[in-house]
Amino acid sequence: MYTQKDIDSVNAQMKKRVMVWWIPKILVLSVLVYSFIIRLQWLSGALFSLLAMMIYFSVTMSILPVKRYKQFLNNAVHGKNRVDTLRFDTLDQETVEREGVRFYPVTMRADTLKEELDERQFYWDANLSLPDWTQGSYLKLTSHERMIIGWENA
Repeated sequence: MYTQKDIDSVNAQMKKRVMVWWIPKILVLSVLVYSFIIRLQWLSGALFSLLAMMIYFSVTMSILPVKRYKQFLNNAVHGKNRVDTLRFDTLDQETVEREGVRFYPVTMRADTLKEELDERQFYWDANLSLPDWTQGSYLKLTSHERMIIGWENA
């Protein structure tokens, strides 16, 4: 499901967001320096507060989500993966956030002789379209930690 091409795409998006992120900060910073030069204390304080708020909100709303998704993709492509054959049970329609990335919770059952009622919680990437699995079908899942990174019918 994930390839190096996906990682490269997210890296390009990250670079673009960082470049766009810097433009308003540089403008406010240049006016802040000007206010220091002409010694307008009230303007310097207001611009410094504005700059701090802009940095905080733009980092948390624009940069960090892409950075966290990039880390998830790197782990999915280059990290340790586990393959299990499980029976599909349910897929929740509401997303949850795990490690800063949005996912749909998926419940699977192991159905082995030792573990007859073994329910396992996995997570499906909310950026991908939902799979058309039917309840009770057996799937061969590839996962990193508990995030599904590949699947096929068993």
